[in-house]
Amino acid sequence: MTDEVQSQSPMQSQKGEELLTKAQQDQAVKSARSNDLRRLIGILFTVYGVIVTTVGIIQPGADVAKTGGIPINLWTGIGMLIVGIGFLLWNRLRPLPAEDIIASAEASARKAAVEHEGTPQ
Repeated sequence: MTDEVQSQSPMQSQKGEELLTKAQQDQAVKSARSNDLRRLIGILFTVYGVIVTTVGIIQPGADVAKTGGIPINLWTGIGMLIVGIGFLLWNRLRPLPAEDIIASAEASARKAAVEHEGTPQ
């Protein structure tokens, strides 16, 4: 990398002007982290895992004849709970880097500004 690129802060465009305010950057980070796919998958697996595990506990012999004596609802529910909690822990312990989110938001703002400048007025 050149010294010019390294000395530029991530909040500034190539011309030296700020594309996003601090509040906009904070909002972009908050929004991206709350809409992370790992969080959605973790929540869904955890909820379905609780439901299936509950069914497996309440009706332990429901599908035992069909599965060769294995309480499939109980084991599947426990597996779903493990996967769901794993995704939620992954999302919590390794969140999306703020620098990547801000860079993506600035690239979108830059693209929108270029498209806006190109439209006739």
